[in-house]
Amino acid sequence: MPENRRENILVVGATGFLGPALVEELSLAGFRVCCGVRNLEKAARELNFPGVSFLKVNLNTDLDPQLWLTRLKEQSIDRVINNVGIATPFGEQSLENVNVLAPQALFQAMQEYLRDTKFATEPTTIPRLIQISTTGVDWPDCDDFPYPASKLKVDTYLSQLKDLHYIIIRPNVIYEPKRGHLLLEQIARMPINFFIGDAQIQPVHCREIAIGASRLFTNESNSSNTVLRASGPTPMTWEEIFTSASTALGKDFLCNCSVPLKLAQWVTMVIQRLPRKLLFKFGILSKMDPETMVMMTRGSTGSNTDWLKATNLQAIHLDRCYQEYKKGKKAYSDFIEEVRHSSCEQP
Repeated sequence: MPENRRENILVVGATGFLGPALVEELSLAGFRVCCGVRNLEKAARELNFPGVSFLKVNLNTDLDPQLWLTRLKEQSIDRVINNVGIATPFGEQSLENVNVLAPQALFQAMQEYLRDTKFATEPTTIPRLIQISTTGVDWPDCDDFPYPASKLKVDTYLSQLKDLHYIIIRPNVIYEPKRGHLLLEQIARMPINFFIGDAQIQPVHCREIAIGASRLFTNESNSSNTVLRASGPTPMTWEEIFTSASTALGKDFLCNCSVPLKLAQWVTMVIQRLPRKLLFKFGILSKMDPETMVMMTRGSTGSNTDWLKATNLQAIHLDRCYQEYKKGKKAYSDFIEEVRHSSCEQP
């Protein structure tokens, strides 16, 4: 791995699904990582990597750019990743505050912070800020869906700022074995392959996003002030995704069954009323609501060429991922290490 880069990276949203992978990959790349989190004790347990420190933040209330500017100065931050995003409001959390107003305040502060003369002579082809967006912001009716609509607002705000070199990573549906909402190994254990619709998506591995983000902070490129669509290598329907993962894990469904959208929405509402102890057993369904089910049926595809070129990565194929996962912990760890050292084969 490269020598310690001695740069301080602020990762906001470090304990979400993608956050721990981002923190680990930045740490492995030699950066010092400052994790902006609400729960310091939880973060310390989950993010026990070299060169990691913690900063208490609350995106629901931290809406003042001057507050963020003070933090950037006190922590001597060099670059920022905003990985914050909630799909639906919960508790006292406001989707508008967390997804839009707080990131906007952070971006405004970062713009002001970088006017310091110490940054004036440094390379501008490496982004100062990475915004993790989401699929769906390109839909014509994006405004009908609060989560992608909120991400579009903050993406647009960022693109209008002057003198702030940024990259917006717009990932497709993200997956990783044993983590997150899309627990394909749980689905593979079911006797019947239940799926909704025939729209295609391009699922992308969590580690591909994290390793790619680290490389964007490492290598000079011509990708500054742009959107990189981080899609998986192959357009797939949900039926094909579930079948591919199941086959790679050495399992077979008894049959495939297309589920009507209305029925799927009703099932998610029933599941949400179950005791919390049971919810984790339902994998992706435990996180679904009627609106999310509609979003899943919409589909989202696009070329990953610019993403692979900018990060110099080889795309991770879903079936290969689960084949290595099936072999055991060491084989899967070796597979991820192989990805870390991969190079893009595209011209």
